[in-house]
Amino acid sequence: MRFRVALLAGKLVNFLCRFFRYSGTSLPGGVALKICPQLIYKMAPAYDQVVAVTGTNGKTITANLIAHILRSSGLSVANNYEGANMIAGVATALIKDCTLNGRARSQVAVLEVDEGSVKKVFPAVQPDLVIVTNYFRDQLDRFCELDHNITLLRRVMTDLPSTRILLNADDPLVVAAGRDHSAVSYYGVDGKQSEDKTGDYDIREGKFCPDCGNSLHYHYYHYGQLGDYYCPGCTFRRPVPDFLACDIKVDDSPLDFTLTVRRWNSSSEGCSAADTVRLRAYIRGFYNVYNILAASSAAVILGVSEKAIQASLLDFAPATGRMEGFIYRGRPCTLALVKNPTGLNEVLKTILRKEGEKALIIAINDLAADGRDVSWLWDAGFEMLDNQSINKVICSGRRAGDVAVRLKYAGVPLSKLILEPGCRESLETLGLQGAEEYYVLVSYTSLNKYAKLLQKMGKDVVRGADQGMPSLS
Repeated sequence: MRFRVALLAGKLVNFLCRFFRYSGTSLPGGVALKICPQLIYKMAPAYDQVVAVTGTNGKTITANLIAHILRSSGLSVANNYEGANMIAGVATALIKDCTLNGRARSQVAVLEVDEGSVKKVFPAVQPDLVIVTNYFRDQLDRFCELDHNITLLRRVMTDLPSTRILLNADDPLVVAAGRDHSAVSYYGVDGKQSEDKTGDYDIREGKFCPDCGNSLHYHYYHYGQLGDYYCPGCTFRRPVPDFLACDIKVDDSPLDFTLTVRRWNSSSEGCSAADTVRLRAYIRGFYNVYNILAASSAAVILGVSEKAIQASLLDFAPATGRMEGFIYRGRPCTLALVKNPTGLNEVLKTILRKEGEKALIIAINDLAADGRDVSWLWDAGFEMLDNQSINKVICSGRRAGDVAVRLKYAGVPLSKLILEPGCRESLETLGLQGAEEYYVLVSYTSLNKYAKLLQKMGKDVVRGADQGMPSLS
């Protein structure tokens, strides 16, 4: 009875949210869980398969890519596509998908799960497949140290022995978190991709071997601590990926690379066969190679053919604000969520790869969902913006002053900085700059405000060669 009441209450709250045009991505689930804390435990078994995506950056786009690929292959999918990834958001996604009797309408649930919420969500949904993207420092006031999240995942997975786990082989922290599990697959990027000097601003986590404590050595880095690493003091090293991205073309549109799927011979240590397919998607940024690779690898594990994956990627559209493309004042304008140093650095690198004059808004808030501690701004590579292609940088949000101070110390000329805390006012100012392209980089609580304003004041870009790049969230 409590389950039925909770489900009905959740659906009623969801209806009211839609009626009053409130986003409602977590509230229905939050209300329902207050009535029936076991709600997710009762709903999740109704799905043929449950897929969970966790990690610091790339969760939203990876989960949405998986859902898109599965839908394109003919499966019905429930997912929290807007990125509400704590337990209330997961509950909301399932409530929206089920009938009043609690019966799932979809065959598969693809769920993005906050790395700090795996302890509550994973036991409830009992995922068949878990994908771990990467681990970076993010919202230190909420998550404290990276070791906490790594230990949390390791402990949770010990109670899920039949769950398959797909790990980013290029991140030593991810490998350390999941390598002891009974069913592990790896994905990774082949070879050093560039000599880009903006890599000097990367934040390297996981510098020490998890087994013996020696400093890890690298043959090369991709970004952050992602790369080909090994320990000189013991056997810990980057695992050989089962799914490999190679021959990557980042600066072209669409982004494309070759996916190699290795088929291992169980009776030997060798690779018995390898299938390859060229994948393309209208998404910019090297970091998105990892997101596409993770999603494609997961789809292969779930039984989707490489050819079906190839066909589905070209019409994928990112979720709201995941570097969504607009036309604003006659210029291309791209909206990106930024929330930690590594994510921001990768967005800046991608912006600077584009030729032509650019103007930016950087809007940072410090509400609970953003993270109260904004000291991470000093770890990000804003020095990259001391660049001739940057026309103006408009500092906005509750912490506009902090952004301006950080940019000043990064060497950005004061003549290029404008302080304008308001959302609408900052967009109006941006439209006066006359640059060839506009970018709006925002923290979480500003995302929907800017997205709605850009939809009202501009127009969405049709998917294609001019589409923007999704964020790392």
